[in-house]
Amino acid sequence: MNADQRRTAIAELDQQGLSAKEIAAQLGCSQRTVHRARNQRRAEGDTWTWTAPEPDHAAIARAAAGNPPPRLTDAERRAAIAQCDRWGLPAAETARRVGCARQTVYYARSRRQAAA
Repeated sequence: MNADQRRTAIAELDQQGLSAKEIAAQLGCSQRTVHRARNQRRAEGDTWTWTAPEPDHAAIARAAAGNPPPRLTDAERRAAIAQCDRWGLPAAETARRVGCARQTVYYARSRRQAAA
């Protein structure tokens, strides 16, 4: 695959919502290569920007209930933590249910409070 083909493939995968890490793994290149291709497209006037996929509400509910799926996005993890906080669960119990570190719960709480 030459450089032009790689840039085209990166653009197509980028528009599907894949992260730089996922694109790099799929194409066998570095994440830096993906970021460079994105920056080059922007410099050439491509105004399309990546948007995060919609969170999976079933995954959020499962994580808050204590049965998290194997992979949660950051947004899904923060939403599950927020749900546990609405239920009044302590940080240690929230971390156990969501499958993350207790520090992650504290960090998510502080980000939510700062945004309010």
